[in-house]
Amino acid sequence: MGVTGAGKSYFIKEVSGSSEVEVSDDLYSCTTKVQAHSFGYAGAKITLVDTPGFNDTNRADTDVLKDICDWTSETYKKKRLISGIIYLHRISDVRMEGSALKNLRMFQKLCGPGALQNVLLTTTQWANVNPADGEFRENRLRNEDFWGGLIGKGATLQRFDGTRESGLELIHKLMSNTPKALDIQGQIVDQHMSILETDAGKTINEELIAREKKYKEELESLERERQEAIRAKDDEMKEILAQEQAKAQKNLEKAAAEKKMLAELHAAEIEKRERREKAVIAVATKDIGIDAHIENLVGTSDAFGYFVLDINDDEEFKSERFKFRIDCDSGVVVSLFTAAFKTVKEVIGDTGMNPSNFIEYNGVRYWYKADSVVKRDTRKFVIFSRRS
Repeated sequence: MGVTGAGKSYFIKEVSGSSEVEVSDDLYSCTTKVQAHSFGYAGAKITLVDTPGFNDTNRADTDVLKDICDWTSETYKKKRLISGIIYLHRISDVRMEGSALKNLRMFQKLCGPGALQNVLLTTTQWANVNPADGEFRENRLRNEDFWGGLIGKGATLQRFDGTRESGLELIHKLMSNTPKALDIQGQIVDQHMSILETDAGKTINEELIAREKKYKEELESLERERQEAIRAKDDEMKEILAQEQAKAQKNLEKAAAEKKMLAELHAAEIEKRERREKAVIAVATKDIGIDAHIENLVGTSDAFGYFVLDINDDEEFKSERFKFRIDCDSGVVVSLFTAAFKTVKEVIGDTGMNPSNFIEYNGVRYWYKADSVVKRDTRKFVIFSRRS
């Protein structure tokens, strides 16, 4: 990660040796989405992930955050954690500009304190500065206002001199790390937050509110000046102020549109969350019926469940299935169609507990209720639902 123009794509291309990585030759970003590039090193498969910066020239911060959330959430669900994060910053920058500070704040919110021990704060473009100037700026980065707080919590300051050897040294440092989850992953996947509810999303929203206020005040001030120019019959100044108003209005509309996008993403996620709360799990009666266990009435067998968001939608009963195990008890029969359960639990994520009549799916228990059998086409399903 890092600000646009810090050399993220160059670093990945140089270290991985991949000719597929596109590198920009100016300050405009060529990384428009999260991209992963893998290569072999020291007997291991290394995957480097290129992300667009939050000061991207072509994309809104909300768009960038959504892409990062989508990618990190998918990898987290697959139990693939991150061994290291390399945050790149140009040592050629005379000062830490507003865009770099904003990017750094977002970086902190995405990682959270728990992952900072796996972070390398890495300076780039040393060939473009006098060594003494570079060291002076590097020492300033250690200041509490910039990287000092992160270093104090476990992050390490490193240099990348632009060569593959230098980049591989950084990779080597990260390989022995214990992989850790990022705060954004836990908030999105485990806590089921919308993007707006995450720490990173709140930061973007607060900034958008501040930008809206700033541009509105700027427009009001420019209009007062333009009216004064009209009264003074200063046509040249009136035209200059009109152009400035147009710029401020465009910036205001851009901030408002991005804030609306963030709100719409939030509303859509809340709707999905409400649907998930009402969701049930449907299991075909043939999978858990007497016939399924006639040869082995005491023991285990596999069955398949459907995660159903809308029980009245027949298509939901044709969705992708997940597999779980049934431990059968031959001593009880629930109905004509279903054998009783001693325990029902998902194969993946088995907690070792042994309560009866539930399926655990994505960390949530869905319980069997008597007579909860529905018919769809020619099939019959037993329904498991959350307890209220």
